[in-house]
Formats: sequence, C-alpha cells, structure tokens
Amino acid sequence: MEICNTSKQETANEELEKLALDDEPDTRLGQGTLSFNEVPEVHSQAGAHIRSWAKVQRGTVGEDSAGPVDVTNGEIMRRPVLKFEVVSARTVDHNSEKKHVAYTIMVRKDAIQPDPNPAVIERRYSDFLELYESLRREFPSLMTSVTFPKKVLLGNFAPGVISERSAGFEALLEHIITEDRLRESSCLLSFLQGREQREARQWMEAQRYDQAIPLLENSFRLLNKLHTDRHPSVMLALCRLVACCSTDPVTTSAERFADLALRRYEAVSDADLLQFYVPLLQLCVRLWWSLGRDKRPLEARLEDLKRRGIKVDGCRTLFDALMALDKN
Repeated sequence: MEICNTSKQETANEELEKLALDDEPDTRLGQGTLSFNEVPEVHSQAGAHIRSWAKVQRGTVGEDSAGPVDVTNGEIMRRPVLKFEVVSARTVDHNSEKKHVAYTIMVRKDAIQPDPNPAVIERRYSDFLELYESLRREFPSLMTSVTFPKKVLLGNFAPGVISERSAGFEALLEHIITEDRLRESSCLLSFLQGREQREARQWMEAQRYDQAIPLLENSFRLLNKLHTDRHPSVMLALCRLVACCSTDPVTTSAERFADLALRRYEAVSDADLLQFYVPLLQLCVRLWWSLGRDKRPLEARLEDLKRRGIKVDGCRTLFDALMALDKN
C-alpha cells in the first residue's frame, strides 16, 4: 500500500510539474519572416521584445503538408535536443545608443516535434564578442576550434554580413552547450539572462511588477531548457519569478510557480539555495492563507526547521533576500 501511495504521489507531482511548465504563451512559429518592433510608449527594451512574440503567426504542433498529426506530450518531449537559432535581425538606431544590429536568438528543446514554447533573447555583436573572449580567456583549450565572426570597418548592416554573423553566433552557442565547463560558466549565464535580469530589477524597484514578470519568466524557462530542474541558476530564476508574482496584485501565476518551487526544493541540498527556502515557505504560508488553501503543512515544515536549529524568525522576505543577492 505504501508503494502504491508513493507511486500516486510521484505521478501527481509529475502532472503538476508539466502543468506549470506547459502553461505559457504560445509562441509557435508559422510561415513568414519575423519582425520585432518595440511597442509604442513601452520603454522596456527586452520586455517589449518578448511581448512582441504574441503577434507572431502561430502554427500547430505536428501539422505538416499532409494535415494535422496527433502528437502526445510524451512524444513531444522524447529525446530532447537543445537548439540555439538566430531567427531575426533588426537595425536599432536610437538616439541613446550607437546604431547596431540586434539579433534574436530562439532557444528550443526539440524532440520528435519542435519545442512549442521556445524562449527568446535579443543580443548584439558586442554581446557575443564579450562571451567569446571571456570563454577564450577562461577556457583556452576548449575554444581552439571556434571561429568567431570578425569585425568589419564597413558593411555591418549588409545582409551578407548579418547572415554570416548569425551562422557564427549559432555555431558558438552550439559549441558551448557541448562542453560541460562552458555550459556551466558564469560567462554564459550572464550572457543568457544578464540584460533581462537588470531590466527586471529596474521595473521591480519602480514597483512595476507586471513589466518584470515576463522578463523573469522568460529567463526561467530558458535556463530550465539548458540545465536540470534543480540546477542553482534555474532555482534562483524560479525564486525570483515567485517573489515578483506574489508581489503583483494582478497576476494569477504566483500560486502555480510557488507550488513548483516548493516541489523542487524538496530535493535541494545546495547550501546557497537553502538560504531562500525559509523565506519561500513563509511566502507560501501567506499566499496559501490568502487563497483559502490549508497552510498548516507549510507551518509544520517551518516548525521542524526551527527545531533543527535553522533560523526561521526575523528572516528577510524572499523578495528582499533576492534583491539583496542581486545587488552583490
């Protein structure tokens, strides 16, 4: 009977995990050329870019020239392969910055069918160059086979140059993910989430949580494609998302991501991550109470931690703890 109950609990957790990760904006690509233009009167750079994906024509998973194909979730997620693809490039000519080309990178985890919910980031040549040079300094022996697109004095905006650079950027990222040390490097983490994290922080400091949430969610989903579910960078990204969602009075996503964070923390042993566990539990106690859910199991967990000598009273909120971490 105990084995049966354990099996049922594991199945329930798997279903909840799938629900939390699958319930996201549909950004599947249809046919045609992508175009990304910042929304008028929206001052967010990365945020507006991410929201613009909602305007892209959507396809259907499993649809081909012969008509729709019945594809199950299990088939979609079988034998996943991480893929970086430059899907668009646009010329940016704002008064506040030098004219340049911004490249949109789509990050997918494809299986039998393409990943229906890719993550997207936008980067320029100098961002890729910084990533390449940082990795070459730190891991010279792992970067000898990589050829990086050279700078040109004229013609930066020519289609041929943009196409050649796009291919070079894809090759660089594909190489990085094949080497564990490169994949785990702080250089790559900064490249993938640094810009969005800085902008999200600015929005949170301005108490515009609705603007920060899309940035944090995109970063979480991107890192979750690159790393395991309980990888430190993934867990921190998830905690940032939970903290921001719980502060926004409008969003309905706080409970879903808080549930996901609690489940993942059950198997976490990383000391740096455990410092956020008590604030997460305390946040969930308040959230469960506001939603009419039973908060007693969470309170019992906090009491157990207290008996084991872990500080529970007088802790920072999860939001404040993460904001302090990101300042360092």
